[in-house]
Amino acid sequence: MKNTLRKNRLGQYLPWSEFDALLEPLFRSGSPAGRRGFLVPASLWEEDSSYHVELDLPGVKRENVELTYDKGTLRIQIERVAPEQKREGWHEERLYGKAVREVTFSDNVDPGSIAAELRDGVLHVSIAKNPEAQPSQIEVK
Repeated sequence: MKNTLRKNRLGQYLPWSEFDALLEPLFRSGSPAGRRGFLVPASLWEEDSSYHVELDLPGVKRENVELTYDKGTLRIQIERVAPEQKREGWHEERLYGKAVREVTFSDNVDPGSIAAELRDGVLHVSIAKNPEAQPSQIEVK
């Protein structure tokens, strides 16, 4: 009987053993306990009177979020706690542990205005600009 499986043409350009080695860390199964830290996706934007930072934090509780502002740098430290019960899974992509994101601002922010809210797995932080630093319209005479 003739083999009816076709050879994957991608294999001509990339050796599969190397490709598998690249993907293996992404799809490694097993306990997440040995993993430390992870990347927290962020969005940053500026409006006329404020700056905004949003982080995706699914599964993170309020008590596991710490914000500090010091010398122009907003530091956001979070911890996603692994489930307590031991699970024998086939595949685990969720990452647990601590992560830190830092955003440095110019001197034109009002540290006393910093407000943070965690809702539906998204942390939103807003920081008002100092009134002196906000744009103003100048009348031409």
